[in-house]
Amino acid sequence: MPPRYTVSCGDFEITVLKNVYAPRFFTDSVWFLDVVPVILKGTSFLEIGCGTGIISIACAMQGANVVATDINPDAVKNTRINAENHNLEIDVREGDVYGPLRSSERFNFIFWAHPFNNSPEPVNDILLRSGFDYQYEGLKKYIAGARDHLTPKGRLLLGTGDSADIGTITSVAAEHGYTPVVLEAINMPLEEGGDIMIRYLLLDLTR
Repeated sequence: MPPRYTVSCGDFEITVLKNVYAPRFFTDSVWFLDVVPVILKGTSFLEIGCGTGIISIACAMQGANVVATDINPDAVKNTRINAENHNLEIDVREGDVYGPLRSSERFNFIFWAHPFNNSPEPVNDILLRSGFDYQYEGLKKYIAGARDHLTPKGRLLLGTGDSADIGTITSVAAEHGYTPVVLEAINMPLEEGGDIMIRYLLLDLTR
């Protein structure tokens, strides 16, 4: 794999760096790209696990004030490159879930297209961690810490799919006073032109 290459994602041309989740392999990024910015309508937005930055970029282009975080330093660099290529100012920070945030920071919307796979084994490879979350530790941090960074009427969104452990997602949400509500859903091929189907879900974890 080259150190960087360019792919089309929706209406965007984006740079992808080595060791960063590439939207060309699976269709989830394209769908979340279509549905998430429409909901925001230009407000404060935090994206966890920004990857190439494509969703943050689309939200910023709709007028949102965007902060993006990722545990992968290559993804942080990648998002900054793509934001600059699209003449956007996005505050991109390296760290785990809410770790890079100040305690006082609050957002109207928080979103994560989380790793769907609830892995029984630790995952050390930084690229594989974009798809595998050991015992859903990342998801648990995401839900548990959201209240500290949402405005009083802020909304916690989760991008997921029917291949994820929906039962665990629901129970972890309930532990923290949230109920998952499906905002949008679609059945589509997991890979462009492929035969394996998946149902993608955009959940609103309501309080």
